[in-house]
Amino acid sequence: MNLGPFILRRLALAVLVLFGLSMLIFVIARVIPGDPARMALGPRAPEYAIESLRKQMNLDKPIYEQYYFWLRDFVTKGDLGFSLLTRRPVMEDIKEFLPATLELVIVSAIFMATFGILLGVLAARFRDTWIDSLFRVIAYLGIATPSFVWLVLFILLFGYVWPILPAVGRVSKGIPLPPHITGMVTLDALLTGNWRTFWDTFLHLIMPGIALAMGGLSQAARITRSSMTDHMDKEYITLLTAYGVPGKIIFMKYLLKNSLIPTVSILALDIAALFANAFIVEMVVSYPGLSNYGMKAILNKDLNAIVGVIMVLGIIYTSVTIIIDIIVAYLDPRIRLVKRAS
Repeated sequence: MNLGPFILRRLALAVLVLFGLSMLIFVIARVIPGDPARMALGPRAPEYAIESLRKQMNLDKPIYEQYYFWLRDFVTKGDLGFSLLTRRPVMEDIKEFLPATLELVIVSAIFMATFGILLGVLAARFRDTWIDSLFRVIAYLGIATPSFVWLVLFILLFGYVWPILPAVGRVSKGIPLPPHITGMVTLDALLTGNWRTFWDTFLHLIMPGIALAMGGLSQAARITRSSMTDHMDKEYITLLTAYGVPGKIIFMKYLLKNSLIPTVSILALDIAALFANAFIVEMVVSYPGLSNYGMKAILNKDLNAIVGVIMVLGIIYTSVTIIIDIIVAYLDPRIRLVKRAS
């Protein structure tokens, strides 16, 4: 069955979602109390300077005209305006800070997928035992506890009580940064053979990476355990057992493979959501990523930076959901039939 119409429908829907997101965040950013021009220039700035900056930012025009000028520049030039906080184009700031957040998200995603599936498999393997009960309690705690709470706990334990991991920052003082290739320090260090910098940067990523992964990890473990226990009671597993197929082969080849489909779908969405969930985590450890930049923009009412960061996160999340839908539709044609019928 041809996937073309399905992909076109998803792309069209994604454009509408991003258009709505841009309008929503643009309006919200401008109705927040406070004059961004005065906040940028300070309380002692003369009135003519403030008025000049307001005209430069089109703040003296109706909000629909402001949105039109912003959307025109964004669509035609890829221009998100300039940041009042850094005094640079927002697009340059995003290019600088996004690789750091991407690096953190990749480490967090590895923790999330590896340990989430492992805990779920172990819980299912020993279901209705104390091991299963322990893992389920851990999963519920992980889902219910915010990432920044886990991070504070990790910092207290492994940064101060047992100081085995660096508590803040991205690289320790005195550690030379590798040449800029991708913007991700760990990858750049690997590409240039700088093992000392790679190891130091990786140690800085462990605590925020695990804290950020706890929610998705716990969700993956819970869904994996639930899916595997459901499949254990199905007839094809009973039939394989009756034919004398070894338990390890049944568990790994048939049970685990079929049970991971919902887990993979949820994991992909949780990984995409890590970019948004990293806001407070990056602030706590002073990590120089895009989310930290976005939090500072919100606190300083840096309008263009706020809209730019949210739009980038929206594009990332929407792109991931489209990829997931295409993969699932390819694997299961029923998804395409349901979409077409609706």
